Amino acid sequence: MSDGESPRTLIAAAERFLGERAGEVIALTSALVAAPSPNLPGDETAAAAVIERALSHYGLPSPRVLAEQPHRPNLIVRIDGASPGPHLALCGHLDTKPVGDAAAEWRTDPFAPTIEGDRLFGLGAADMKGACAAMVLAGAAFARIADRATGSLSLIFTADEEYGSHFGASFLVRSNAIEADAILLGEPAGVHADWDAIRIISRGVCCFRVIVKGTQTHSSVSDQMPTVNAVEAMANVLVALRRELRLRFPEHPLCPTGPTINLGVKAIGGVGYGVLPGHAEFWCDIRTTPGMTQKGLAEDVDAALSLIRPLVPGAEVTWEFAPALAWIAPTEVTPDDPIVRGVAAAAIDVLGEAPPLAAFPGATDAWPFHGQGGIPTLAAFGPGLLPLAHGPNEWVSILALQQAPRIFVNAAIRYGSG
Repeated sequence: MSDGESPRTLIAAAERFLGERAGEVIALTSALVAAPSPNLPGDETAAAAVIERALSHYGLPSPRVLAEQPHRPNLIVRIDGASPGPHLALCGHLDTKPVGDAAAEWRTDPFAPTIEGDRLFGLGAADMKGACAAMVLAGAAFARIADRATGSLSLIFTADEEYGSHFGASFLVRSNAIEADAILLGEPAGVHADWDAIRIISRGVCCFRVIVKGTQTHSSVSDQMPTVNAVEAMANVLVALRRELRLRFPEHPLCPTGPTINLGVKAIGGVGYGVLPGHAEFWCDIRTTPGMTQKGLAEDVDAALSLIRPLVPGAEVTWEFAPALAWIAPTEVTPDDPIVRGVAAAAIDVLGEAPPLAAFPGATDAWPFHGQGGIPTLAAFGPGLLPLAHGPNEWVSILALQQAPRIFVNAAIRYGSG
């Protein structure tokens, strides 16, 4: 290493820099929460502008802005050390889920960041605008010691993670825009408590819809001629599918319960009073585990529906994959990968211990980066609790926000040092 400085010396210098700015990650998280970026409909320009202003404030290089559509920007910043070495990227997505049907359940305005005790409330606070803010601070800390460091650090801020990554990470991979040797995603690592696992697996997702066709006619004659109420038939199909769907999956020590099956995440059907419904459908969301395939899952759905169709005589029952979310493959990095070792060591420094290895319950940008681009990607180690995401009154702890830049820059220094 140049000037003979050890990773420990550089980490101490980065810690001093961050210690003097402990409140700044809170302010930047608040600014990002106040820049709405719900997806759908999908528009990250306001959040990207906040990141660009913050990068400029800390004297970091101007980002490369890459966008397949102008309102779906992705930002990449690269900071090189004095000597060449391994290149780590920290990555966070700028979009959030929409407020949705739970708007009335919010205690605060979702886009007005509110601090109560150790909690910062706001849409995206945990998933994952807090992590994006922490990455900017980590990049600023790395830049201060870069003239003595080995290796490189990139910051990647993506669009469209919440709806399949087509305009975000997948676009960056298709554009050959990623130069890193490994990627650390700052998705909320906590399920029961902050930082409760280093999540080396990103479970996949497979979404499909089941369509039921019946007889649309005047409701007053539904008992006087052969008819099928599509909504009633759909309800029977949904209940039966819960009983009959048997997904095959290889056993995995970090995924002991196998895939997660969510039937009826959305149901559609009916015209209104006076009309017997002739069309209904329900949507299904399956969270897959390593070793599962789209072909195998399709065979399992076909087998279940073949048993169910005789239970709804007269109804036509079909199914099809959801176009944008038909198959996002699960990914996994090995426990001995350098990125896992670096993150574990950083956790020991900041948290006092290395959390156990586990799977991230959801899908992430790991699938395009790792599954399509071949870049080892650690699925999640960032501030926040995943169960708070995608629902009302989302919050992130102030303590976890302040720990996150320290973990990120520590891991970057260790990874770059080899």
